Amino acid sequence: MIDFNTYEKVKLEDVAEYERAKKGQIYPAGTSTIQISATRGQLGYLDKPGEIETKYVAIIPKAGINPKYFNVVMQKNIEKFMFKYCSGLNIIEKDVGKFPIYLHNKETQDTIAKLFGYVEEQERIEQAEISNLKNLKSNSLDSMFA
Repeated sequence: MIDFNTYEKVKLEDVAEYERAKKGQIYPAGTSTIQISATRGQLGYLDKPGEIETKYVAIIPKAGINPKYFNVVMQKNIEKFMFKYCSGLNIIEKDVGKFPIYLHNKETQDTIAKLFGYVEEQERIEQAEISNLKNLKSNSLDSMFA
């Protein structure tokens, strides 16, 4: 049953594996990232397997947790985490394990991930349309003054 109001508050270290990204290592799709060097709380997400820069921590949620949902929860809680654990421009790697995670049931996780995926796809479509209109404008101006 989908229930947005019932969730368990846990720490990241209890529900995910994390490590400082290693140069040249390929991380699996569904890996979340948080920049810990010279950071303002930048989060990332791998849609497909790939490398991660060493200024990030790679975070892989445990089996049974929707990776996209996990990233959405991190985005929701990043400000609170940064306020508490950021020292100057950096985050200490071990403090990443204290990141607050609100864990809904599996059905709710999947629904939230699906909704955010839809919104992100719509945003990509709109960004492509904006880019096309900018190109059209540029080409029109070039031909007007040529």
